Amino acid sequence: MDFLDPNKKRSNKIKLYLGYALVAIAISIASLILLFASSGYSVDRAGNVVQNGLVFMSSRPDGAQINLAGVYNGYKQQAQTNNRMIVKEGRYKVTLQKAGYRDWERTFSLEGGGIERMVYPVLFPKDLKTNEVKTYATAPKVVTSSPDRQWVIVQQPDNFLAFDAYDIGTPDKAPATFNVPSGVLTAAKTSQSLEVVEWATDNVNILCKHTYDGKQEFVVINRDKPSESFNVNTATGQQPFNVMLKDKKVDELYLHMADGGLLQTVNVKTKGLTALVGKTYGFKPHGNDMLVYVTPDTEKPTMMSVRILTNGKDYELRELPANTKYLVDVAKFDNSWYIVAGAASDDQVYVYEDPLTTLIATNSTRPVVARTLRIKNPQNVSFSANARFLAAQSGQAFAVYDAETDRQYRYDIELPLDSGHNAEWMDGHRIVTSSGTNTVVFDFDGINIQQLQPIVSSTNAAFDRDYENSYTLAPSTKTAGSFAITRTSLLVQ
Repeated sequence: MDFLDPNKKRSNKIKLYLGYALVAIAISIASLILLFASSGYSVDRAGNVVQNGLVFMSSRPDGAQINLAGVYNGYKQQAQTNNRMIVKEGRYKVTLQKAGYRDWERTFSLEGGGIERMVYPVLFPKDLKTNEVKTYATAPKVVTSSPDRQWVIVQQPDNFLAFDAYDIGTPDKAPATFNVPSGVLTAAKTSQSLEVVEWATDNVNILCKHTYDGKQEFVVINRDKPSESFNVNTATGQQPFNVMLKDKKVDELYLHMADGGLLQTVNVKTKGLTALVGKTYGFKPHGNDMLVYVTPDTEKPTMMSVRILTNGKDYELRELPANTKYLVDVAKFDNSWYIVAGAASDDQVYVYEDPLTTLIATNSTRPVVARTLRIKNPQNVSFSANARFLAAQSGQAFAVYDAETDRQYRYDIELPLDSGHNAEWMDGHRIVTSSGTNTVVFDFDGINIQQLQPIVSSTNAAFDRDYENSYTLAPSTKTAGSFAITRTSLLVQ
């Protein structure tokens, strides 16, 4: 009867506690192993403890060969996109290859326990096949594509009010022609030109600036129902210096009455006017109730004040030097507001992340700059299609901020980019512009530069929704002295 024996009872208790202790140690060790494993630690073939990271690789088109090589450690691995690879920490060079396509390369550093997502690479064909869709005797002055990458609109060079609409989602379909009613635009006596300001998000209405006989007016052209096109000046009874859509819609507009003058909104239907800013030299709206603008500093004549107007309240963001070109922009990425402000003469562009959080809380303390992009004489700023990247451009020089990684890239494109023609974002990761007679595409950090199909330098390339085809206005190869809308396949057949 062991339970009555004090010595055996004590021994059993010791064994029980020892068992509990061993189980606790085993659980602790297992937890520690799982913790290290989750942090990327493992043992290599040589018995060394190493820390791994994850690399996600995708491509368009998919099925490309991934060749991953360590820059210093001699590591090599191969796979196919789309794929996930476990790789020990270090510096690597990755090359994507696919038959018929140009290689895509990048060098990157992977931290232990880190994740590198390269899900954006695009491979372009080695041999581009370009077809002429329609030929024009002279170069059209207006070539523009809709935000949804469904439509390309071309103004006919021999008829100012006639436009060709290309449904690039159906590439074999012939373009349709529509005519803007003659009463929408004021008839010119000597000369006239049309310039696209911006598209509405309905992908139907296009806000344009009409310059004629030394004067200007603004019109909204409806590509689907041309009879619903209208003259902004006539409809509102105003003579604005500049016009922008409010919330990317045509029923309410921003009217900038003069350079450095009054900024107001107008309801197109009711013609009701609302004054916003008495004097402004630059502004950029976002959505229905966010406005960033530049106005004279009432206390410092040599400075300008960059301000934010939202929810009926006005906040000062920062000061900029006066008598220069101003650059402002605003976007939302990953639930954070990013506001950009800069001056050409300042050689800097300032990026703020959620500045309103500080401004609303203190109403006086200025927010801290998230990044300062240093670039000589910046002339243009723009956000990528996914708002992750912000690019500042000055000729061939670029400074780019990555909001996801908080990294900055500065580089010069070696190709002579066409002057007076700002680069645009092709998508969320690539920039597109022109050099001489060729379309040029490069990644956000200036690598993987590709020269593609011919283009007229004053125009932009358009891409369909799946990036299977690109469209450009280019000199015709069939009829000397003529021009053509061309379609280039971005897939190897």
